[in-house]
Amino acid sequence: MRSRSFLFTISIGAILIIFVSIRTERTRQETMHGFQYAAPDETFDEGELRERDRELLAKLAKGGSTERDKRTQTIERLYTLDSEDAWSRHIEDLDDEGLPALTKFTQRYIYEHQHPKSCKDKKFIVMEAFPNDESFGLGAVVFSISMNLNLALRFNRILIFNPKNGPGRHFIDPSSHELCGNSMECFFEKLSSCTMDDLTPENHFSLPAREVIDQDIMNTPAGAIPQIFGIALKRMYPMMTPDALKYWWRGQSISYIMRFNARTMAELLRKRRDKALHKSLSFDGHDIVDGSSVPFPMPAGSVSMHVRHGDKGIEMSLKPFQEYIDAAEGFISQNPMGYRKIAFVSTENPEVLEQARDHLQKEHELYKVVNGKARTTSDWAWTWYWSEIPRANVGPEQQLETFGNRTDMTINWFLQLMMAIECDMMIGTRGSGWSRMLDNLRCGWLGKCQQPFFDVGDPQDWIFYGI
Repeated sequence: MRSRSFLFTISIGAILIIFVSIRTERTRQETMHGFQYAAPDETFDEGELRERDRELLAKLAKGGSTERDKRTQTIERLYTLDSEDAWSRHIEDLDDEGLPALTKFTQRYIYEHQHPKSCKDKKFIVMEAFPNDESFGLGAVVFSISMNLNLALRFNRILIFNPKNGPGRHFIDPSSHELCGNSMECFFEKLSSCTMDDLTPENHFSLPAREVIDQDIMNTPAGAIPQIFGIALKRMYPMMTPDALKYWWRGQSISYIMRFNARTMAELLRKRRDKALHKSLSFDGHDIVDGSSVPFPMPAGSVSMHVRHGDKGIEMSLKPFQEYIDAAEGFISQNPMGYRKIAFVSTENPEVLEQARDHLQKEHELYKVVNGKARTTSDWAWTWYWSEIPRANVGPEQQLETFGNRTDMTINWFLQLMMAIECDMMIGTRGSGWSRMLDNLRCGWLGKCQQPFFDVGDPQDWIFYGI
């Protein structure tokens, strides 16, 4: 009996050991894959709420307080700016901590230099179209103007455009010339209060140069910045690199150069509110839903993805859309309370939008599958937004030739810019002038410099970021 009892005890112990081992391994596997402590997928019943909670919920549904949050107010205000004074007040109202260093001082300084009390006895630089103007994209045109604005400030001259033959003239349709001239001031506020009427043969020269000009001007590096700002920044940040200074100046200068005029801004606001011009694609827990509107402004925590393809492959390695998605998901998984799987997509390549649909279909198929990647981002699936504008996977000039009115097409591109900078996170490549421009303007116009920018391009220093 003792022997039989001993064997029985041993058997029970062995079974317990095996059971515990199995349970321990299951627990280990569950913990490793995030199963054990995963939050349940609950169903919430409004009928179970106390009366006070239902009242509070009703107030939230109506928008809570009557005050709009500051982020929304700032973005909406941007679309209503209709004068130089309005632009100045807008910049002054932005919070300093979200702006690049010295922004308010710099914007005031540029404006005062370009708008003297009298244009008499002033000297000028007149900027004309480039010999190969049509080969310049919008980013390249604006950054080239930025270089010449540096020259004007450094050498105490005022920069103006030739209104009949200005830079970026290929973005203006011939039908618009009578209305707004033949320079980028068709879209932007005047660079200066001075005009061609203030010129004499002795007080100006033109760029690109058609004559011999001062060698100090000719020898100024393309990446240089006005002296006063360089001195001020180096006092604040003694170890600031030359290329960081260059990037700072490009942001400041284009924030001034690209202030949209009242006519342009009114058209941008009209298009922004036009539901027929926008599309959305989302997953509602059951089906993929095609929509026809984009919230205004883009929701807090949303992502801008500018996917530059087209002719850019001659200058850099083009990155597939999936790399943009992976970069966003990796960051959102680490910051699920600050950022959402909500994206505005801008691109010249129509295939990117099909890839967005394919990605959403894969998320649909994996819905509620318990795994760490799906559960530690903010949303089960992406919501994609984009504008229904003409697209072709070619360069800007070919698109302008293909899609009719050049002025209208350029306004469509500026709409993409405005919608992109409404977002709080940005993914692109600084090898693209357009991506750099988005980064610069979200900082200078909306004070979003503390929000992340992810560069999915090949690693390179700012020194290689072209003009």
